[in-house]
Amino acid sequence: MKRRTALGLLGAAAGLATVGAGAAPKRAAKAAAPDLADPAQLARAYRKLAYSFDERITYWWMRGTRYGVVDSVATPFWDMYVGAWFRTRSLTGDDYEVTIAGANFYTPPNSTELLETFRNPYTGQTVPVRYAPPRAMTNRLGPAGGSAFGGDIPGMKTTKSDAAGPGWVEGDEVYIKGDMILNAVPLDPASGQKPLAVADLSTYIGRVSDVVDPKVLNAPAAQSFIDILTWPKWLQMGDQPGTFVSHCYGRKVFAYEQMPATWRTLFARALPEAARDHAALVTSR
Repeated sequence: MKRRTALGLLGAAAGLATVGAGAAPKRAAKAAAPDLADPAQLARAYRKLAYSFDERITYWWMRGTRYGVVDSVATPFWDMYVGAWFRTRSLTGDDYEVTIAGANFYTPPNSTELLETFRNPYTGQTVPVRYAPPRAMTNRLGPAGGSAFGGDIPGMKTTKSDAAGPGWVEGDEVYIKGDMILNAVPLDPASGQKPLAVADLSTYIGRVSDVVDPKVLNAPAAQSFIDILTWPKWLQMGDQPGTFVSHCYGRKVFAYEQMPATWRTLFARALPEAARDHAALVTSR
């Protein structure tokens, strides 16, 4: 699907058919909703919305704001322009693998200029903001769902929960949760590594008609996203209490040119070589 119109998830008009000359138009038959209490139907809907049943390169974009939260008070740090691109490949049975890469960029709140230094409001320090070249990762998912992100961390004991669901239908739309919660603690307390906690909380939204249509292999979808993290090392927080939180919203698109112009501009400025050959990261595996 390379058409921008495929992204009209909200308020899409049902098709009309004329049954004869002078006859009043009739609304097309409404697609029967999937039974998301059935694990097999839930798994298929989740894969269609979050990933794909074909091997085309597909893109996700999100836009949002990163906050520091201390004593329940949220302080905006920067705006976020998030991008990911992936390829899905079917394996044996109902398993599949997702090869994904991403590039995220930050701007000062209400600006589109690339953020290159950040003055930490809690420590008073100014720290550089670096954008690492994207790297691809491949993870195996299955009927229970799963996340393309997050895996074992060297030197850490890692536990992860990433089952898909629950899901529900409201009107003409399907909603499916796809949360990934990861906790990691150092295997050696003397290693200097700090515990890591990640909660990526997603809801995927798509049309009932796309989810139930067997001809639609890669369904248009939207995503609502919140993450809750421990402070990253590069912020140099020391023992500062608090939480690193973001709130984003975005959509799946089917061509690089459909990614937001601001994200593409920031990608070309911060990581020009990676931007020119980004697709090779997920097609060369």
